[in-house]
Amino acid sequence: MPATTYTGNKLIDQLVRGVAFDPPARVFLALHTADPGVTGASEMTAAKWPGYARLDAAQGAAVGTGFAAAATKKTKNAKQLLFPTMDGAASVTITHWSLWDALTGGNCLWTGALTYQKTLNPTDEVVVHPNELQLEID
Repeated sequence: MPATTYTGNKLIDQLVRGVAFDPPARVFLALHTADPGVTGASEMTAAKWPGYARLDAAQGAAVGTGFAAAATKKTKNAKQLLFPTMDGAASVTITHWSLWDALTGGNCLWTGALTYQKTLNPTDEVVVHPNELQLEID
């Protein structure tokens, strides 16, 4: 689960160049239909899933409650996240996830592959249980 180019650059600039970085006010979880790489490409679209939207990892609470405190260069999501019912006309397969600093647009912070690809049929739901998303710095 790599940090993106954006995140890596911000961390390096802050740690070794003293360039201040304001952390995001919110962190949002997105789903992808192919490997997003380090830029966040291939995010789910409204054309495939009209009700899809990124989810606030902290569910409206303080941003720091969305993930556990880092330990051994890792953290995991702290809350259960439920995406809206898949309401597209046809099945679609999700393969990856990402974290963003905005509900739409914004900067992709982190990406990762799902443990198992999932084909979503109309009326299916996606639930992300606590501790299922792990962020790690190599």
